Amino acid sequence: MADAAKPAAVPPATDSGAYRAYVLGGLFVVYTFNFIDRQIVSVLQEPIRAHFDLADWQLGLLTGPAFAVLYAVLGLPIAMLADRWHRVNIIAIALAVWSAFTALFGLAGSFMTLLLMRVGVGIGEAGGSPPSHSLISDYFPPNKRAGAMSVYSLGIPIGSVLGILFGGIGYHAVATWYAENGVPGWLDAIGATEPWRVAFLLVGIPGILLALVVKFTIREPQRGRQDTPLAAETAATPAAAKADKSKALSRTLSVLFSKPGFWLIALGAAIASLVGYGLFPWVLSYFVRIYAVDLPLSEAVARAAVPYAFVVGGGGFVGTLLGGWLTDKLGPKWLGAYLAIPAIALVISYPLHFVALSLPVGAMAFAVLAVGSAMLSIWYGPVWATVQNLVPPDMRAMSSAVLLFVINIIGLGIGPFATGALSDFFRESYGADALRIAILVIALLVLPAAALFYAASRRLSKDWEAAR
Repeated sequence: MADAAKPAAVPPATDSGAYRAYVLGGLFVVYTFNFIDRQIVSVLQEPIRAHFDLADWQLGLLTGPAFAVLYAVLGLPIAMLADRWHRVNIIAIALAVWSAFTALFGLAGSFMTLLLMRVGVGIGEAGGSPPSHSLISDYFPPNKRAGAMSVYSLGIPIGSVLGILFGGIGYHAVATWYAENGVPGWLDAIGATEPWRVAFLLVGIPGILLALVVKFTIREPQRGRQDTPLAAETAATPAAAKADKSKALSRTLSVLFSKPGFWLIALGAAIASLVGYGLFPWVLSYFVRIYAVDLPLSEAVARAAVPYAFVVGGGGFVGTLLGGWLTDKLGPKWLGAYLAIPAIALVISYPLHFVALSLPVGAMAFAVLAVGSAMLSIWYGPVWATVQNLVPPDMRAMSSAVLLFVINIIGLGIGPFATGALSDFFRESYGADALRIAILVIALLVLPAAALFYAASRRLSKDWEAAR
């Protein structure tokens, strides 16, 4: 009878390397769409500001709290579901929802409608990362997860750069077409009479089609199959499967509260994200406003977008991959490297941003800014991999959601809005230089973020070993 009650071991992973690469690539593409749809508002915020006559704090509200609040809050129940239900279905549904609201944003007729559509995008995107992180952990073993998470995290810089290029160049191309040929009848009929509106339609609709590809081509793996036999059997036991779902969050929080290092990581990542989210839209606006002194607005957006795409895409791509590579290489010998390396990179990033925004606008300023962007991106893969390795397999989606909640409430919820509000605050004293000063004040917050990562690195061995 004792043998009959023993839970069956989770079967070992048998997927081919090519299929694992396809799954990781597919999730990366979904995450890329996530950031295209999320960031295109930031890219086009200057024409949106001009059309609706908005203040900087209102732009910050659109790119920050309107998106972040429900995005963060709903991430927790969705992750609870993802630790028990079909993760691929959750990702496909989420992708379809956020893509639809992105398209509808392009048809908004008032500031309040813009806010509501951004809330809808946040609701959809809440279902993206936690189940994706959990899937990756079941396709890749622990010693490969930082690299896999870094590849997945490339959706941030690549999605951002595609959003910048498509939003900037596409907006200018549509504006030129409208000026020469007028608004096509079918676009006029649906209210897309301004060029910036078309960009939202063109990035939203393909995401709905991609959701179908995800649903029908990615398989749901057995949970915990890449982990130790004990962890895998724990994830597969009938008792675990039938556990009271309402207790999932409290169980995960109980585990996380036993690991003070997790909360040091979470707060450090939240502050680092506050800087990243606070800088991304406003540095671009800074350059657009300089170019717009002498150029039409659509041309100024395109003129700033191309080099800024290099900054975000090139710098972010290199930094994200470098973070995963360094920590996978050094981590087995020095576990603290998972967090010490991000801490060092954050400290280096501030003087680079200060120099870049103090130089005349040109190639040198953008090149220095690209290196600063790389340093600001190094923490992505190591931090997410560390958190996945600190908890049992059946708590991974929920632990990601808890971390995302902290990151997004503080980082995305405060960052863009705080920069815009500071810009308005400084305008009376500093005039046209107000936005640059606001950006540099926000960028200073990398220093406390680095201190928190370093403190977490000193106790990481203990927390990691306890999870094993």
